[in-house]
Amino acid sequence: MWPLTNGMRCLTGAEAALFRGSAGMMLDQLTTAYNAELADLSGGTVADESAGGYGFLAPHWFSMWEPEQRIWLLERVTTALLTARSAPPHSAIFEATVEAVYIELADLVAMEITTGLPIERGSWRGALLDAFVQRCPEDSLLGALQFEATTLDPCLPPSLTRQWKAEQARADTDSESPQNQSSESGQSGTGGEPDWMAWWTSVIERLVDATYGVRLYQAAERYRDDDPKRLRRFLKSKGVNDKFLQRIPPLRSRVQTQAAIDRLQAIVFQDD
Repeated sequence: MWPLTNGMRCLTGAEAALFRGSAGMMLDQLTTAYNAELADLSGGTVADESAGGYGFLAPHWFSMWEPEQRIWLLERVTTALLTARSAPPHSAIFEATVEAVYIELADLVAMEITTGLPIERGSWRGALLDAFVQRCPEDSLLGALQFEATTLDPCLPPSLTRQWKAEQARADTDSESPQNQSSESGQSGTGGEPDWMAWWTSVIERLVDATYGVRLYQAAERYRDDDPKRLRRFLKSKGVNDKFLQRIPPLRSRVQTQAAIDRLQAIVFQDD
């Protein structure tokens, strides 16, 4: 159970499926990094896994830790969001871990766009749209949809299809407006093509904001090198204690880490 914007709840339906899939991809990467670390008998440095293949950086509060610590963080967050387990204490490390899962999603969406994969059931963009409609059925962003194809993909949720058609009708009426042409050009990337990744990133950001609200660690970080009293006042005003920025993930034994991996796999790959 996690303090979501609609109360202390678990993620359900399409939202849970999206989080489960992204967390599963992260777990695979962390497990690979962890096993490589164990096999590195020479004591060399394992390559940093904080940035995905398309350059999206996980929050420092998550990426700064060792693989076994990140596995522990991912387990605490995933079990609280997808099962009846209570949420961990409100802390920067856990907020950043949640955000890291959605940054992993952005990397997966970028992979789809770059490789030209279509939006369909089972795709990351399809799963993201399903989750977005579940959490934000009335969001104005749905009325401004732009996709790679000029025709609607048959897999899109009906509510998106209806809002897209309504928006298209309005756009046709205003197509000759200079103001409208200026707005369209501002949303384009190189060669006059829309910047699809920027658009999909905004969908992820709005989904995260609507699901979890403000991430306190981002604001609290600005106070770290300031007067400690100001930091304490800020944290107190937000209803959290002084340990919000002080909690760190524990170093775990091999047995403990493997047990965490097994528990996570049972949750995120339960439908496989």
